[in-house]
Amino acid sequence: MFLKFRFLAFILAFVLFGCCLIAIRTTGKWTRRLELQRIQEKAAKALKVYTGDLQSELDKFEALPQILATNPFFTNLLQHPGDKQLLTRVNLELERINRLAQTSAIYIINSRGTVIASSNWRGAVSFIGEDLTFRPYFNEAIQGRPGRYFALGTTSHVRGYYFSAPITKSTTPVGVLTVKVQLQRLEDIWARGSEKVIVTDPQGVIFITSYAPWKFRALHPLSREVTEKLRKSRRYGDIEPDALTGTAISMAGNNSTLLDLRDDAVAPQDRKNKGRHPYLIQSKTMPSAGWTVHILSDLSHIDNYVRNMMLLMAVFLAALLLLGMLLYNRRKTRRERIILEDHARTMLQKANEQLEDKVKQRTRELTRINTRLYEEIEEHKQTEQELRATQNELIQAGKLAAIGQMAASITHEINQPLSAIRMYADNACLFLDQRQPYEARKNLSDIAVVITKMAEITKHLKSFARKSPGEMAPILLSEPINSALTLLNLRLKKYKVQLHTDIPTVDIYVLAESIRLEQVLVNVIGNAVDAVSTQGIKEITLAVAINGQWVTITLHDSGPGIALEHIDQLFDPFFTTKEEGRGLGLGLSLSQAIIHDFGGTIQAHNHPEGGTVITITLQRTKSGKDD
Repeated sequence: MFLKFRFLAFILAFVLFGCCLIAIRTTGKWTRRLELQRIQEKAAKALKVYTGDLQSELDKFEALPQILATNPFFTNLLQHPGDKQLLTRVNLELERINRLAQTSAIYIINSRGTVIASSNWRGAVSFIGEDLTFRPYFNEAIQGRPGRYFALGTTSHVRGYYFSAPITKSTTPVGVLTVKVQLQRLEDIWARGSEKVIVTDPQGVIFITSYAPWKFRALHPLSREVTEKLRKSRRYGDIEPDALTGTAISMAGNNSTLLDLRDDAVAPQDRKNKGRHPYLIQSKTMPSAGWTVHILSDLSHIDNYVRNMMLLMAVFLAALLLLGMLLYNRRKTRRERIILEDHARTMLQKANEQLEDKVKQRTRELTRINTRLYEEIEEHKQTEQELRATQNELIQAGKLAAIGQMAASITHEINQPLSAIRMYADNACLFLDQRQPYEARKNLSDIAVVITKMAEITKHLKSFARKSPGEMAPILLSEPINSALTLLNLRLKKYKVQLHTDIPTVDIYVLAESIRLEQVLVNVIGNAVDAVSTQGIKEITLAVAINGQWVTITLHDSGPGIALEHIDQLFDPFFTTKEEGRGLGLGLSLSQAIIHDFGGTIQAHNHPEGGTVITITLQRTKSGKDD
């Protein structure tokens, strides 16, 4: 009986040992599979982010060459390449645009593939005169299609992504405009991350990487035909890419692939596994650019991790066996368990009391926060009222600033009548001394005429400076327009500006406030005068049109127009392109606020034939008398 019991115990122990081995081996397999899955999911998310960042960086500049290619100066240069003055002007314009767009270079290629103008025309490294017929982006653009290409610069030896667009004359390409963009900023950001990110061309050559030693190496061994093709295209200069791996790898869409890197592709401190350097590579293609983005995840730690988990499972199974042995002593520990349960019950009751105290404390805090929130709402209401008052003060300050700008012209205009009054008064005194009352009376009458002219000049100023009541009502549109033109008449004469008006003869009533609308008109017309004051052709056109229930006021000047980078900021407070001391940048911002209060709109854009167009739209209404 004893031997039978020992035999059964031996069989049971053998079965338990076998089950433990199976459990440990299964743990190792599942651990490896789950760790690979975790790494793969993490890398897939990161890959999506990196691909999005790269695509976003390219999208910023995609439309730039097509926009610039429409510039008539560039087309004119291609037709008259011998015009030195025009060439200098185009080089300066390319230099300015390159600086504003923060690109690497912008240049123009004629139909023969020679660079004739470039943003780096006066730099140490200039593209002018370079033959680029071998570049694919030139061949695509000269055939009328936008081009894209990544390569190492043949002159600058700087990596860049090239965007090209045809410059056409009557739908026929006569040249190519190319924008070169560096992706070094994005590469520097990637280098600060923990992942190893690479971007390869269609041949598998790495040209962007977060790990510098992999730059211009191939992901897999290149065939002789591919190597010869790269050499002829001079895509990477004289560099002959060598492979990171010993054998070619299969890349299919976004699939993951396991590969071993060579010793020379791994940093010395990472060479731990006797020449074996396993990596998981995941890829995502960018069809528009013809690139593939990869993330390489180091798998050298998985073996140790699996070994540790198997050891942990062994410890866990051993603990289970020990637990089974401890269950035999359950009777002995019954009393201790009862004591522990009583202690746990006491601790639970104590924890419950603490929780109730915390709930009460939290309730008091929420009550206090609610009270404070109500106080903040009241403060916000008061702040809103103060902001409204401040806006009205800014509007009044804008009117006074406009009066200040007109002060010099008005002073000059009034000085002449004052001199005339002085002369007429002196003459009247002489005639009275000579007892010629008729002549003295004539001089005094002339003084009255001059004073009437001065009163006409100052009448509009007093009305313009008066603080607006802020109440909207139907007003006759011609009144604020005529008042604004009267105030600005002196500046128009000073700069010899020709003002053309196209205003219907019928009475037009709009829903607005006369003084504030006059301030908007003074501001936008005054800006137009400033814009044309330095131009050869000084013309301003003011037109009024009726469109159903809306009235449109259009102001078109012959000035230089608005820079593209400034259009979105034009109505921002304190934004101005004028010289220091000639404005605070509040005029258009206040004008926009006033027009919005009227329920209208104000917009600005460049005219296709040159100059700036300001469009003000107001609600049309009936006159107050009709009501």
